[in-house]
Amino acid sequence: MTTKEIVPPIVIALIIAGLIYFGLTNVGPVATFIIGGSATLGYVAWLFTTYKKPADPQAILPLYLLVVAFELIHMSEESMTDFAGKFGSLFGENFSIFAPMVLLFGGIWVLAGFGLIYKNPVANFIVWFVAIGPGVANGIAHFIFPVLAGTLYFPGLITVIFPFIGSILLIKRLLAGSQTA
Repeated sequence: MTTKEIVPPIVIALIIAGLIYFGLTNVGPVATFIIGGSATLGYVAWLFTTYKKPADPQAILPLYLLVVAFELIHMSEESMTDFAGKFGSLFGENFSIFAPMVLLFGGIWVLAGFGLIYKNPVANFIVWFVAIGPGVANGIAHFIFPVLAGTLYFPGLITVIFPFIGSILLIKRLLAGSQTA
């Protein structure tokens, strides 16, 4: 393996470790488990699928951008309905970082679309992270939150189904593409 091949997995692993440390020391275990766990699962999926043989941008990019658009709409609903406050109250966590996190992650996700065009390995990791974390894990969590809160609605519940379904389709497409590689 060349240095060029080994640097992306090491850098991504260090970023994930840093995010988990930051989350545990500044936010709390529930948010950190959801985001850090999703990043870790995305990392493993990436290493075993699209790391060595990046996804075909023509097959992945349109669906990926649709999932990102759905997720941005979903995060808008969360912002308008005080997800950060309700999540923080429900789990006793400081989720005041929610607004900057939305802007940072949203920007990275959009830029990853450009990386997909050039078959960038880091962009392929981001696709896996978005599909597993904000897509599937977040979708499952949003159906659990109202039960835990004892209410019919929890901020983000209305729109979460769109990135959830889109991400399941995206994962299927990523896996299908990696099997033909």
